[in-house]
Amino acid sequence: MLFDPTVCDEAPSSHNTLLTALLCIGTFLSYLPQHIKILKRRSSDGISPYFILLGTVGAGSNITNIILLQFIALQCCTVQTLGVCVASLLGILQVCIQGGMFYITFVLYMSFFPEQNKYIEQAAEDGAQSEAQPLLGSRRQATAEWQTALWVTAAVVTHAAVCMGLSTLLVVGVGPYAGPTRTWASLLGLFSLCLTCMQFLPQIVKTWRAGTVGALSIPMMLMQTPGGYLFAYSIAIRPGVNWSSWISTFMAATLQGVLLGICLIFDAREKRARATDVPSGESLPNHADAAAAAAN
Repeated sequence: MLFDPTVCDEAPSSHNTLLTALLCIGTFLSYLPQHIKILKRRSSDGISPYFILLGTVGAGSNITNIILLQFIALQCCTVQTLGVCVASLLGILQVCIQGGMFYITFVLYMSFFPEQNKYIEQAAEDGAQSEAQPLLGSRRQATAEWQTALWVTAAVVTHAAVCMGLSTLLVVGVGPYAGPTRTWASLLGLFSLCLTCMQFLPQIVKTWRAGTVGALSIPMMLMQTPGGYLFAYSIAIRPGVNWSSWISTFMAATLQGVLLGICLIFDAREKRARATDVPSGESLPNHADAAAAAAN
């Protein structure tokens, strides 16, 4: 199928254009509290590496999906005015902003991975060191958590390369509107859906077990949870897309709402504990420890 300029006559409605533009701005702003919190703490402690993996790979799949399914919007810009072109590309920009901001979260997570969680000291097998020189016979070994983080980095880079490489080959080889290209785009949408459904589960489990908010940003989730539903709606009403483009965003908003509820409960508990003047240096017991103590 060749490009037909006659399909570019219809411009997006002003309502849809305004909604999408506001969501683009809101999506960008909603990630800033999370980025700022990691930068201020200079630590990404409390964030699950599997949450980062599933979110980043899902974001990359979603970006590729929307670009391929709305490739017509890119070509229509050659025959449209600048204003109409920008309005038509807002749907793609919206998904790219969301994915790009999550990629930045991934970079910050790796850059500020807690140093104390990277390596552990292990005594050498010969055991020849003395008490006066305990470090001479010791060596550093990467922790399981740091090894997982490095594996996540390799997986993210590999996925991005596969998405870009295979998509380019399909667009150039068989065309952006050919069956194989559309099938590949839909598969990426389904893949993104599956990852999104699982994305928040590791973080929910990690936060629940830790009993603390950690480096997670509650303001970010307060903005993103309701915004996610608007995000999914704005994508769904754009021409040329199908349910595979917006369902992952809808599911992400739902699961993020669960995580937000847990974080609000733990944050309120921590504030109550501080209000009762918990001595400094005395850590707050998490809910798992409290439950075990009650059982005993």
